[in-house]
Amino acid sequence: MGRIGLVDYDVVDFSNLQRQIIHSVSTVGKLKVESARSRMLDINPEIQVDVYNEPFTSENAMRIAQDYDILIDGTDNFPTRYLVNDVCVLLGKANVYGSIYRFEGQLSVFDARVGPCYRCLFP
Repeated sequence: MGRIGLVDYDVVDFSNLQRQIIHSVSTVGKLKVESARSRMLDINPEIQVDVYNEPFTSENAMRIAQDYDILIDGTDNFPTRYLVNDVCVLLGKANVYGSIYRFEGQLSVFDARVGPCYRCLFP
């Protein structure tokens, strides 16, 4: 059994569907964390999915991140991206970073315990 935490504070919008494929037309208007949890449990009911219907901020980041081994950053803004990095460095966790722009994507794994972090490369 695995444990996954989802952090978001938005609702599913029709404009999300072409790039956030975990959601569907039937979940438009629902909380993204609840929509994603439902779909993930449909795929694998043996996992535990914790939801945090709140923004990831400097006030709650350590509390949310502390119980997970890896943080996956799929954010769409630089302040949160740097916050995820800093939390990973402070807690000694791996940071998986992913982004997409039009038809191009990037994926990197950072682990300050064995190499540079995101902030090290992009100060």
